[in-house]
Amino acid sequence: MNTNIINEKLNKDFISNYFGKQYVHKKEMFENTSNIMSLDILNHILSISSNWNDKNFLMMLDKNKIKYNDFSSLSSEQSGNFLRPDSEKVQNWVSKGASIILNDINKVNSGIINITNQLQKLTNGRCQGNLYFSMQSHQAFGPHFDTHDVFAIHFEGEKVWNIYEKTE
Repeated sequence: MNTNIINEKLNKDFISNYFGKQYVHKKEMFENTSNIMSLDILNHILSISSNWNDKNFLMMLDKNKIKYNDFSSLSSEQSGNFLRPDSEKVQNWVSKGASIILNDINKVNSGIINITNQLQKLTNGRCQGNLYFSMQSHQAFGPHFDTHDVFAIHFEGEKVWNIYEKTE
């Protein structure tokens, strides 16, 4: 099985012409991503509640952060009691248009850790995988800028990106 997700043919062109210089949309940069993330895979990952806490599982609705207590419940586990996202409460918020943000998802998804490892090798930098699940006509975040390089890999649905140059 080929575990290389990044299209090798585009590596040299990307690094020499774009990386660290300007944004670029390369539809063909990533291959075989359908088995890495889908709604079914996301639902499975979300169902393992011990993966999630108030640091790596966030929810936003129309640019406002939802309090962790508003979508979590006490969970009894072998090592103690913890607040974990409650699937019914999360689904209720999603039905209202809330977005789910999963930080460090590469720690729970082998396909995404494969991508982050390949990007680290390609860029000689550290990579972290975050997942954003958003509903149509609702924004998680307003216009902002990142102080680091961002590789956005689109897995399902549609997304409109507004990219602004030279603004702070």
